[in-house]
Amino acid sequence: MKMPKDWRFRAAVAGLLAAMGVVLVVTAAGETQTWDEGIHLAAGYSYLKTGDFRMNREHPPLFKLLAAVPLLLLNPSLPLDHEFWKNGWQIEFSGEFMDRNRVSPEQILRYGRIPTMLLTLLLGVAIALWTRRHFGTAAALGALFLYATDPNVIAHGRYVTNDLMVTFFAFVVVTAWTKFLETKRRRDLVVAGLLLGLGLVSKYSALFLIPVVVLLYLFRWWQEGALEPPPGKKLSLKHCLVSLATLAVIGVLVIGAVYGPETLSSLGGPALTDEMRAASGWNPIHSGLRAMGYFFDLPAHPYLVGLDRVSEFDTGGHHAYLLGKTSMFGWWYYFPVVFAVKTPTAVLLLLVVCLGIGVWRLARGYRSLTVAALKSLPFQWVALVTPVVVYGAILLTSHVNLGVRYLLPVYPFLFILLAAVVMRKPKVWLIAAVVAIQLFETVRIYPDYLAFFNTVSGGPGNGPRYLADSNIDWGQDLKKLRKYIDSTGWKGQVCFTYFGTASLAYYMGPHVYLPETKDVELRKNLDCLAAISVTQLHDVYITPGTFSWLREKKPIAKVGYSIYVYDLRKGRAR
Repeated sequence: MKMPKDWRFRAAVAGLLAAMGVVLVVTAAGETQTWDEGIHLAAGYSYLKTGDFRMNREHPPLFKLLAAVPLLLLNPSLPLDHEFWKNGWQIEFSGEFMDRNRVSPEQILRYGRIPTMLLTLLLGVAIALWTRRHFGTAAALGALFLYATDPNVIAHGRYVTNDLMVTFFAFVVVTAWTKFLETKRRRDLVVAGLLLGLGLVSKYSALFLIPVVVLLYLFRWWQEGALEPPPGKKLSLKHCLVSLATLAVIGVLVIGAVYGPETLSSLGGPALTDEMRAASGWNPIHSGLRAMGYFFDLPAHPYLVGLDRVSEFDTGGHHAYLLGKTSMFGWWYYFPVVFAVKTPTAVLLLLVVCLGIGVWRLARGYRSLTVAALKSLPFQWVALVTPVVVYGAILLTSHVNLGVRYLLPVYPFLFILLAAVVMRKPKVWLIAAVVAIQLFETVRIYPDYLAFFNTVSGGPGNGPRYLADSNIDWGQDLKKLRKYIDSTGWKGQVCFTYFGTASLAYYMGPHVYLPETKDVELRKNLDCLAAISVTQLHDVYITPGTFSWLREKKPIAKVGYSIYVYDLRKGRAR
């Protein structure tokens, strides 16, 4: 049988994604649930079984529904007769669902993580195919290599959270919309609308795609003066309005369909303005929703109510940690710092090289940098840059500073941009350096990918100097802690303070809580191995100084880099 001409490309893509898939599966098996995973799984499974979306309103339901589908094979019980369900207490309800079920939390988690892993691999395929079509095979393999070996992508590509899903839809929506602007075919417009609707119902941050599609249309329209499209294929104001209206209609229909019975019940329910709480400060989303609610007499659809809650959450702020300080309202430079310390060194190197190439070309050809030259710029480059700029600008204004997972939608576009620039005139030494550095950092952090920090920042051991929470510690390392304690042979008391939602009784057995700094007598009488989550150690979400007494000591181990262990045993050799 004759091999297809592109068999080497297919084999390379399959090899990279197979290796990534193995890493995803193996490392996920060694970690307990992160903070949000139990909440998403319990909520999603309750959606499937009851059609009631009362749990976890602050996130749209698509990802939770998808993650819960494999659980149908396990048929776990739902505690619908419990007060947690009746009162909508999602954290307590998820604890009941995960820890006191006829199915073990290990099985529930293992099955629930499958859809995220599949989406992660599918995004890799999309990156490779789209990049090859527009920039060639070498650029496609380069972009896929950066994606498949990125520790941040691997970390969040295993968890039951919607960060990878919104990253997936951000990429496919932009590429589908770009294709429509090139072909102007109705079927391409419908595809873009369906994907946009699914993206909007995966996570509220996908709303950044709305200004992206508008800006891309306007730029393409502006370009057409130089491109001279065929008759009947030109963009226009009428075409723009009709296209955007079509996107809006399809998007609304998709959102309504995903919410299903909730959509039908909202049509005969209260008005949106009746369900909106008063804003605690100036909030453009809240104000816009209220104005639209009055003008169009909108019903209190759960998508709109949830969006209002999320905007209120951003205005009110959230606990954040950066460079040893805590804040409720964050810092404008939070995400630039996150990008600098969490992005792999090889990617930063490529970014510097590409910026250098750009500056050099501008310096040499500044006289030829005309409007006509910008109009003739290949539209694919604009499609890659626009979402990075728009989303980056939005992040700079965000008061919710929680981690690198919010940066994930930027990375696919960035990987393609860097690979496309470098592979136009590839340098063997640069490619070899990038591959070596990337593999070194990816292998070194195995299997603790969530705690990745690049070599430039000092590596994962220095992580708490910069960041905490889901950048290092999301409650994922209870299994590793249990394994470490067992390896020491210690059978005595364990003192533990944990940041997470996994069951301490299930994974750790008997333990006592660590005393606080003010509890002087209790601290004097300690005789235990002490373990504490990094987030708690650095006073995030708790009173400042609560565990300052422990920060003065040197840990004997850093389990997964997220849990520090201290030897507080009396009269024993350390």
